[in-house]
Amino acid sequence: MLALGRVRPLADGDLGMGTVAPAGSPQVNPFAAALLRSWSGPGDAAPLPPMLRDVLSGVGRGRPVACSQRPVLAAVDQFEELLAPHSPRLEVLREQFMTLLGAAVTAMPNLRLLLIIRQGSLAELAPYESILAAGGEITRVRVDPPDRGAAALALAEPARRAGGNLSPEVIDACLDDLTTSRVTDVAGAPSVLTSDTVQPLFLHLVMAAFERERAGHAEAVVAELPAWGATDVLLAAYLTQAIAQEARHYDLDAGEVRHWLAQTFITERGRRAGVDEGLATTAGMPTALLVALAERYVLVVEWRAGARRFELFDDRLIPVLQAAVPTWSIAGAAATEISAADHLHAALISRVDGDDVAVRLHTGEVLRQQAADPRVRAQTLVLLADIDSERGHLEQARAGYQDAAQLYESLPDVEASGRALAEAARLLLRTGRLGSAVAELQAAATRLPADANIQIDLGRALWYSGQRWAATALFSTALALAPRSAAALAGRGLLRVELGDDVAALEDLNRLDRLNPQAQQAVPAPETRAARALAMARLGQPAAASAETTAVLDDAADNGPVLWHAAEVFRVIGDDTRAEDLLRRAVEAREPALLPHQRREVDRLLGHPGAMA
Repeated sequence: MLALGRVRPLADGDLGMGTVAPAGSPQVNPFAAALLRSWSGPGDAAPLPPMLRDVLSGVGRGRPVACSQRPVLAAVDQFEELLAPHSPRLEVLREQFMTLLGAAVTAMPNLRLLLIIRQGSLAELAPYESILAAGGEITRVRVDPPDRGAAALALAEPARRAGGNLSPEVIDACLDDLTTSRVTDVAGAPSVLTSDTVQPLFLHLVMAAFERERAGHAEAVVAELPAWGATDVLLAAYLTQAIAQEARHYDLDAGEVRHWLAQTFITERGRRAGVDEGLATTAGMPTALLVALAERYVLVVEWRAGARRFELFDDRLIPVLQAAVPTWSIAGAAATEISAADHLHAALISRVDGDDVAVRLHTGEVLRQQAADPRVRAQTLVLLADIDSERGHLEQARAGYQDAAQLYESLPDVEASGRALAEAARLLLRTGRLGSAVAELQAAATRLPADANIQIDLGRALWYSGQRWAATALFSTALALAPRSAAALAGRGLLRVELGDDVAALEDLNRLDRLNPQAQQAVPAPETRAARALAMARLGQPAAASAETTAVLDDAADNGPVLWHAAEVFRVIGDDTRAEDLLRRAVEAREPALLPHQRREVDRLLGHPGAMA
């Protein structure tokens, strides 16, 4: 079996995080408890061996045990976090935890303990190696960054699985960019540094940018990686994010920290410089700041002659810092403020990382800079509106999109303004403000007449407000722009059923069935199935219609439109009693409820019994 876990860092206030052992046993060591919880997560391939759990929990220590010969690989990731400096109280618990790990190795000959640790923390691990090995052998395996072949696979395979298509030429150009550092010396003479490997962090940043680009162009079949030179932008954004967060933690100016990094860690020849660790400060900054920047892959730590030495994480960061700090080689040069564009890029990366606090920090800095480029301010407003929309703060999000649309309009950028207006309109549509949604979507469609998604949303807004013929025409326009749009096909098919055009409706709904299943995820399948059943019933296929209706009712018992269409099916085949029952249920349905014009039709049928004949 394989168990992969992590021992999270603890503070003194976390000492109660241990679990309670059986009566008569001591409380479980909190480090051990954290590791056991992570090992017992839902991703385990097999249950955790009871003996391993018992030994780490301090249960049954000192008594003979029998164990299976089945091999057990127990991995602990980011082990360096356990070795970070702690309070004296936690130091004692760490020593106890190391002893428990050693006891587990002794008690289970079939156990192989895999500790994943940064190179710079090996010296802190050394005092515990004999305890952890329990008299056995220790094997060290250095994990180097992937070479070009492995890096190419790391870029191509996730894209392929996500439906993207990356050409070898695009991947090669991107890898050339990631492995080539164009640096300058103090005289301005350029030189090129190359590497045979690619840092995993850089691959992660590139793939995150690829996913953002792909998500923003949902209709695109082929997406591309950042073009040659674009990785400088990604790396600069990542640096800004890391520097700003850590500088804020130590109450330092982020621009000054970036300037200090360039002056301290780049030599006059444009190469990486190393700095030996001081006692409380290192090269004029708190040593703890350098350690934190090493945790963020801005710096790297190596042990040399019994002391730690810091340098830039990778040569690829040299040109990025030189571009951000043109005065890097001039002693005493003033620090330049981190720009609004830098903060926006950092906010985008923080959002991918799920760090909401950092997103708010960086977007706040953009909006604070009164002289910021209006385009950057508008992009920041859109980012904040996206976040507000995801969190359900719809009115705040709508106002943000509208403010962004006005800024884009002033540039002028008609396309960006139209997209922001469309997002604001979609929120109006979600909250049932149909008249305002129609007006906003019409304004967006004027700016972006070839955007199929805006035509679809405008069609929905008109449909929901009862303007069914106009809505059908807009769905047809959307299909002319995007013939394989599942949303447009479903919308037009449903409307054609409502309007009694059953032959054309069945054609649309059958086309929808033939689309790639992934393209149908946004389509309410029960509603399209019920609509198809009604069209079939009216076209003389009662048996198939009845079977489909019965099946869909099992899946959507509280769906107003489904119940309405099902009632119509039973009315067509002559079961008026069942039809009336379903109509009454449709009136009460809430997931979703009937649209106003649908409700009026149901009320008409229920209020005029003769119409059921």
